[in-house]
Amino acid sequence: MSTPDHSTSALGVAISKLFIRVMFRHVQGWKQDLPPHADAFVEQGTDGSRLEGAILRTSAQKPRGVVMLCHPFLKYGMHYFFENRIDSELLAHGYHVVVFNFKGFGRSTIDGHAFADDVLSIARRVSRDFQGLPIHLLGCSFGGYHLSHALARDASPFASAVLDSVPVTVRSYFTRGMLRHAMHWISGSRLAVPTGTCAIDASLRHVRGLPIAYLHGLDDRYIPVDSVQSLARQCQNMQTFAFEGCRHLEGHKKHRGRYFETILDFYARVEQDRRSATAVA
Repeated sequence: MSTPDHSTSALGVAISKLFIRVMFRHVQGWKQDLPPHADAFVEQGTDGSRLEGAILRTSAQKPRGVVMLCHPFLKYGMHYFFENRIDSELLAHGYHVVVFNFKGFGRSTIDGHAFADDVLSIARRVSRDFQGLPIHLLGCSFGGYHLSHALARDASPFASAVLDSVPVTVRSYFTRGMLRHAMHWISGSRLAVPTGTCAIDASLRHVRGLPIAYLHGLDDRYIPVDSVQSLARQCQNMQTFAFEGCRHLEGHKKHRGRYFETILDFYARVEQDRRSATAVA
C-alpha cells in the first residue's frame, strides 16, 4: 500500500491558499493576549507561515515530557486550551505544554496550503527546545485532523498522539452552507491529500509504531460509531475510548476526571514502554 502523495503544483498551492482565506475567514484573525505564565514565540513554518505560539513550563522538578496541543476549528485558536484549563491539568502532572495557532488563526499568517506543515514546524522547535523529553500530541477536532495527516509525513518527533473528537472525514463535519459544498469538492479532488482534506484513515493507516488514542463522545453527531470502528480496524497501535452522554468536544467538560485520567495513563504507559525498550537495548 503506497503512502499518500502530499506534493502539488504551484496552481494547486495557489488555489488551496485562496480556499483557506475565503472559506475559513469567519474563524480567522481573532486575537487575545496570552496568560502571564506563558512565554510567547513566533516560529517560521516550513512553508513560510509565521506561526504564533507559547510555551508553558511545569514546576515539576523532573518534567515527564512535553505535550503539543493542536486546537479545534474555533476562532479562539490556541486560547481554547486556556479557557478550558487543559494546559493547567497537564502542567500539574509534570508536563511542559506547547500551544500554537494554525495558519490564519490569531496572528499566524497564511503563507502555505497545508495545516499539517504547521504541526511539523512546531514539532521541529519543540524537539530543539526540549531535547531528551518525549513529545506527546493532543489534537482536538480540526487540530487532531491535521496532526493525523502530519503523522503520515513524519511521525518520528513524537512519542504518542491523542485524538479528541476528530471526525474521520471533513464531510461529516461540514454539513451545511457553502463550506459543505466546498469541502465536498476539495476532499474529492486531487488537492485532498496535499491540503489534508482527505479522510484521516488515509493517513493513519500508514503510521507504524506510534501509539495513538482516539477519544470520542457517543452523542457526537460528527462521528458515527461505525466510522470509529472502521478507523480502529485500519490503524495499527490505536486504542479507542468512548464517553457516554457527550457530544462534540464535551469529554473534558462532562467527564473531566476520566478524560484526563485516560490521557495521562496513556502517556505514562507510552513512557514506561520507551524506558523498557531502552533498558533492553
